[in-house]
Amino acid sequence: MKAQNLLFILFFCFTLLMAQENKEGKFYGAKDVHIPSWFLDSFLDIKDDIEEQALENKRIIIFVHQKDCPYCNKFITHNLEDKKTKEKIQKHFSIIDVNMFGDKEINYLDGETYSEKSFAKKYKIQFTPTLLFFNEKSEEILRLNGYIPLAKFNLALDYIKNKEEKILSFKNYVQKYSKKNLSESSIKNKLFINTSKNFRRDKNSKALAIFFEYENCLECKKLHTLFLEDTVIQKLLKDIDIRFVDMHTNTALVTPSKIILNTKDWLKKLNITYNPSIIFFDNKGKEIIRIESNFKKFHLQSIVDYVVSKAYIKEAEFQRYLTKRANQIRKKGKDVNIWID
Repeated sequence: MKAQNLLFILFFCFTLLMAQENKEGKFYGAKDVHIPSWFLDSFLDIKDDIEEQALENKRIIIFVHQKDCPYCNKFITHNLEDKKTKEKIQKHFSIIDVNMFGDKEINYLDGETYSEKSFAKKYKIQFTPTLLFFNEKSEEILRLNGYIPLAKFNLALDYIKNKEEKILSFKNYVQKYSKKNLSESSIKNKLFINTSKNFRRDKNSKALAIFFEYENCLECKKLHTLFLEDTVIQKLLKDIDIRFVDMHTNTALVTPSKIILNTKDWLKKLNITYNPSIIFFDNKGKEIIRIESNFKKFHLQSIVDYVVSKAYIKEAEFQRYLTKRANQIRKKGKDVNIWID
C-alpha cells in the first residue's frame, strides 16, 4: 500500500512538473487598432488619390499599420486625437490606411499592383506605424518609420503642408524649429569608447551600430539609458561594434562600405530624418536595419538580436521575426510584454 502511495505521489509530482514546463508564457501589450472614420475612403489607386486630393489642396499620407499594434494605437488615440493636430490634418491632408499584412490590392506609383503585404515587403516597411508623405507630382517626399511623438509629428505636418521640402531637408527643418533642450551632452557616454571615424567593414568585422545624434538631446539620453541598463541588450551588444556620429559636425570619415565622405554628405545620402537614429551595418558595409523612432524595451532587444543572430539573412521582414521571437520566448514559459519600458 505504501509503495502504491509513493508511486502515486511520484506520478502526481511528475505530471505537475511537466505541466509547468509546458505552460506557455503570457503575451501583454497588444492594443486594438481602430481606423478613424474620417480617413480617406480609398480604392487604393494611389496616383488617382493624389491627383483628386490635389484639386482640394490636400496632400496624401499613407498610414501603414498592423493588427494589435500598440504604437499604431498610440498614434491614433494620442497624435490624431489632439484637437489642433486633427484640424490641421483634415484641412491639409487625406490619410489612406494600409495593413502591412493585408490582402487588398494597391495600384501603386511604380505602375505595379500589389497586395498590401507584398507592398510592405517590396518597400521594406519594417515598423508600424510607417507614414509615407507625397507631393502633387506623386513623389514620396518624406517617410517616417515607427511611432513619432506628437511634437515631431506636427513638425512633419508643417514641413509638408508648407511645402518646405523645396527649401531644406526634413532633418534640417527639425533642427531649425525643434525646441532646444538643455539636457546633458549625449556624446559623453561610455557606449562610445571607440571614437574612430573609420567605419569600414570587412569579412572579419562584427556588425556595426552607429548612433547618429547631436548634443543636448533628451531622447538620446533616454535611449542610452535603455541600452546601458538593460541586461539583455548589454549581452547582445558584446557582438556589435558601436560608434557615434555627431550630426552637427562635418568631419571626414570612412563609411562602412569604404567610401570617404564628410559627415554632411553622408547624412544626406543616408536620408536620416530623426534624432537619435541608429543604423546597423553588416560586415560588407550594407545597411541591415535602422531605428528612427521611439521604441519600448522588447522592440529594442529584438532589433539588436535580429542583427546579432543574423536572422535578417533568412527573414527580411522584421515584424515577422518579432512575432517568431515572442512566440519562442513564450514557449519557454516566460511572459512577453511589448509595451513596457
